[in-house]
Amino acid sequence: MIRFRLVISVIGIILQGFSALMAIPVIVAMLMRQNDSVFAFLLCLLTGMLFGRLAWRASSSKDFDDLNRMEGIVAASMSWIAVATAGAIPYMCFGMGFVDALFESMSGFTTTGATVLFDYTVLNGSMFFYRGYTQWIGGMGILVLFVAVLPHLAISGRQLFFAETSSASQEKLTPRISDTARRLWGWYFFLTALMSAMLYFTGMPLNDAVSNSFGTLAAGGFSPHPLSIMGYENSAAEWVTIVFMFLAGANFTLQVKCLHGNFASFFRNPEFRLYLTIVLVSSLLLVVVLTRNNAVTGSIVDALRIAMFQNISIMTTTGSATADFELWSGGAKSILLVLMFIGGCSGSAGGGPKVVRILLLFRYLGKVLLKIVQPNAVVTVKLARSTFKESEVQPVFSFVVLYFLFFAIGGTIATLIENDFTVGFTGAIATLGNIGPGFGKLGPMGSFYDLNWFTKVLYTFLMWAGRLEIMAVAVFFRQELWRDSKW
Repeated sequence: MIRFRLVISVIGIILQGFSALMAIPVIVAMLMRQNDSVFAFLLCLLTGMLFGRLAWRASSSKDFDDLNRMEGIVAASMSWIAVATAGAIPYMCFGMGFVDALFESMSGFTTTGATVLFDYTVLNGSMFFYRGYTQWIGGMGILVLFVAVLPHLAISGRQLFFAETSSASQEKLTPRISDTARRLWGWYFFLTALMSAMLYFTGMPLNDAVSNSFGTLAAGGFSPHPLSIMGYENSAAEWVTIVFMFLAGANFTLQVKCLHGNFASFFRNPEFRLYLTIVLVSSLLLVVVLTRNNAVTGSIVDALRIAMFQNISIMTTTGSATADFELWSGGAKSILLVLMFIGGCSGSAGGGPKVVRILLLFRYLGKVLLKIVQPNAVVTVKLARSTFKESEVQPVFSFVVLYFLFFAIGGTIATLIENDFTVGFTGAIATLGNIGPGFGKLGPMGSFYDLNWFTKVLYTFLMWAGRLEIMAVAVFFRQELWRDSKW
């Protein structure tokens, strides 16, 4: 049963929290003396605060401690739409239509990095800061942030935290969810500040350094430069970005545990070991393909830097680029395409199916093959110190089936509308996996601007569904969810 008044009230709190966060872009715009941005951000702040306040009053009860699981899922799902809609206001103030503005806003908050921008001169410096800022907020999770700082969500935050974070891994650092959220955000903030400083010292302008750090740690990829990281022609900045993209795609909970002295936890974790192996093997393979086809100039170190950057960028769903891989051979593109269907680690900022699901899936398939040979064998899957029964692995299969179903349906509809197979299906996986660039005219130097408005709406939906990891969206199609609900 869903109590809609209570859910709307929770969404109202989240929307008011987002409005408060808009004070930072306002201050940045004031410091940069860009009054048009000040107006846009203030309008967003006031609108969000007004509607958030009205939504908060939908329920007379302000006791959210008994928020159930389904109410948490609905509140989490709808909060992303509410925040993305409010976040579209600054873009509309700079001349974008509603569909384009919502696409850009949803792409930011879901850390997808797909863009409808084709003329970067229409936005000023503070707006590029805002683009990166939306990704940074969404990278660790909007609701994870508010669970950490809002006392109203002290207990009900458990449902919101688990509704938003990866269902493949819901580890806690402490018994209190709010403490876990604060520690994760503290580490996330530290990494962002460290990367910003390092990029600045490589020679990148301060605003660009901060904006690119926002996009990198969020595994989003928005950059103030129309040519992404490639446009800076700075190999030192590229190596810095490689390191932090890799960290953004690794489990943040493991990183915090390592920070507290548990160094072995990283390399004992089977998901992290597979993640590292995939990165290294795919990068070496891509170096071979690129050098064989003379696709890169310079030394083998340059080829390795380009290969590692692009592979990590695609696998972690960051979407940044140091090369226009649309010009690469089919063999090189095939490596990137496979990585698009893997994603980052559970508990990371990365999107996609997640490495842990791939690992569980293959281990389970190995056990199934064993059972064909030995019919009486009991099928269990071991992962680290945990043992998963067959029934506990089934949700992984459900997720994979739904993921490919959303991809197939979305890609087919987009292909029929655009009459372009490459655009339709690579756009679908790029948005569903929160990756950003695809192939064809959606490549790293391309834009989603020329697409039909309905295709943009479809891809906006896929970005939202991918960020919520499909299941939270798919459950909306079950009539049981609504049967006993009340206003």
